[in-house]
Amino acid sequence: MLSTAAPARTPLLSVVMPTHNVGPWVRETLRSVLSQDLTELEVIVVDDHSTDATREVVRAIAADDARVRLIEASSRGGGSARNEGVAAARGEFLVFSDGDDIVPDGAYTALVGSLRESGSDIAFGDYLKFRPVDTWRPTDSMAAFGRPRRGIAFADEPTLLYSRPCWNKAFRRDWWVDNDLAFPDVPRSNDIVPMVRAYLAARSVDIVPDVVYLYRERPGGSSMTARADSSTSILSYLEQERRCGELVAAAGDEQLSRVYAGLVYDRDGFVHIAKYLSRWEAPAAHDADVAEALRRLLALPPRPPRYVHSFKRLTLQLAAHREFEAARVFAEPAAIDGEHPRIRLRAWATALERISAHDLWRSGDHEALVLPLASALTAPRAAEAAAEWQELADAIRRLFGDRELMLVPEASAPAGAVERALGSRDAVAATVREVDGGVGGLTLVGTSRLGADDAHPVLYDGEFEGNPPIEPARVSWRRRAEGDWEWTAGFPVRSLPLHRPLTPAMRVPAGVVVSVRSEAALPEYDKMDPFLYDPFGPVVMIRRRRHWILRAGRRALVTVVGKARSLLGSARRGA
Repeated sequence: MLSTAAPARTPLLSVVMPTHNVGPWVRETLRSVLSQDLTELEVIVVDDHSTDATREVVRAIAADDARVRLIEASSRGGGSARNEGVAAARGEFLVFSDGDDIVPDGAYTALVGSLRESGSDIAFGDYLKFRPVDTWRPTDSMAAFGRPRRGIAFADEPTLLYSRPCWNKAFRRDWWVDNDLAFPDVPRSNDIVPMVRAYLAARSVDIVPDVVYLYRERPGGSSMTARADSSTSILSYLEQERRCGELVAAAGDEQLSRVYAGLVYDRDGFVHIAKYLSRWEAPAAHDADVAEALRRLLALPPRPPRYVHSFKRLTLQLAAHREFEAARVFAEPAAIDGEHPRIRLRAWATALERISAHDLWRSGDHEALVLPLASALTAPRAAEAAAEWQELADAIRRLFGDRELMLVPEASAPAGAVERALGSRDAVAATVREVDGGVGGLTLVGTSRLGADDAHPVLYDGEFEGNPPIEPARVSWRRRAEGDWEWTAGFPVRSLPLHRPLTPAMRVPAGVVVSVRSEAALPEYDKMDPFLYDPFGPVVMIRRRRHWILRAGRRALVTVVGKARSLLGSARRGA
C-alpha cells in the first residue's frame, strides 16, 4: 500500500502533473513519484477534462496518500493545466511530470540536492525514452550531458538548448514565478517557449548525470508525439519554434544561435516537417499556411551548419517554398523506392528541377545525390518508364554535367536507343555477388538471367564514354539450379588503367553496355591490394592504384623533400 504519511506543512518539492485520458498509466506514474526517497513533496494532479477513468484512479490514490491533490482544470489545454498546478504549488522547488511516464528512483533527490548545494535556478537531468520494444537515450547527441556541471551559465553549455521538455528539470519555484514563466495553450509543443525563456533567464544552471525521467512513447494516435504530423500540430509547432528563434536571436550569443540553427535544420525542425511530409499526399488548402510559417522560421537562424546533411536542408527549404512533393523526396528517399519506376523517376526529376528553380543548390549537394540517383537510374523495370528515365538523366546532365552519370552506362546510349538499352538491362538482370582483388588481378562473380550467348561481363569507364568497355581475360559460365547463370570474370592487374572509375557492366548484342547492380561484400582495405573499392548504393566503383612499393617510395620522397625545404628555410632565416 502507498504511504499515508501527511506531507510537511511547506513541502520541499512540488510535482505538477497534468493529465488527460491517461487512465491505463497514471497509477504507475504516481507510484513512481510517491516512492521517491525525497518524501517532503506534494503531487498536484490537474486533470484536463478526462473522459476515461483517470480522475477515479487519482482520487483513490489521494485517499491513501495525503501528498496527492487532484484539481479539475478550470479550462481546457495542457498548458493551462500546468499553470494551474504551479499556482497551487507551495514547495521551494518545482518539477513537472506527465501522467503516463515514469520517474526513476532517486531522481528528485539528485535534482533538488544539486540546486540546494549550488544555488542555481535550474537543474537539468538525463532522460530516456521507451516503447514496448525499444529504449534509447536522446541525450547521446547532446554534448552538454556528457559530464556533470554546477553553477554554470546556460551559454557555457549551449547544447542544453536541444533539451526542451519541461519534465527532466527542477526549478526554484519563486524564481519561476518572479520571471512570469507560463505555458501557452497550443495544440503542440507547449513547453519549448517557456523552457527557452527559462534557460535564458537563469542566473546559473546545473547538469546532473542521473537519469531523472523515463518518457513513454505511446502507440497509436492518442499522445502528442503521435499527432505531430497533423496540419494543426505542425502549424502550432512552427509558431512556437519561431518564438524560440526570436528569443535566441534577441540574446545576441553567436554560439547559441549556431546551436539553434542546428536544432532547426538537423533536429526538431527537420523531424517535424519530415513527419508532416510522410502523410502529405496532394496539395491542400493549408499548404500555404505551413509553407509561410516555415519560411518565417527559417528567416531567423543563421545559415545551416556545415554538418547538416544536404537532404535535411533541402527538405526544409523546399517546403518553405511550398514544394511539398519535392521536399518529400529528400525527407525520406527510401519511401519512393517501392513506387512504380515511372513515379520514382519522375519524382527525382521534379525534385531536381524545383531545387534549381528556387536556386537552392549549395556546394556538396551533388555528392549527397550520387548514391540515390545511381540507385534510381539502375533500379529494375526502368524500361517500363524509359521516358521518365531519360527525363531524369537529362536533368542530371543539365545541372551537374556528364560526370554525375559516370556510374550509369545506359546514359551514354545514342539518342533513341535508351529504351532498348534499359530493356536489355532488365532482360539480362545481372548482379555482382562477389568481388575479389589482389596481386593476381580482379575477379568478379555474379549471376544473370541470360547466358554467354547474350551477355558478356565487362568493366565500364564512365569518365570516358567513348572508350570501349574493358574485356576480361577469362570468363566462365555455369548453369545454376535456379535456372539462371553464374559467371566468373577475371581481369589481370595490368589490363586495367590506373586511377579510373571502373564499374561492372554487361555488354549485350549490338554492343550496348548496361549497368550491373552489386550485392557483394567488398574486400576490406589492404595496402597490398592494387584496387580500391567504393560502394555507391547498388553500384560498386573499382579503381586500380599504383603498386604499394611505388606508393611508399613516393611518400618517402615527399617526406624527404619536405624536410629539406624546412631545413633550407631555417638556414636562410639564421643567415
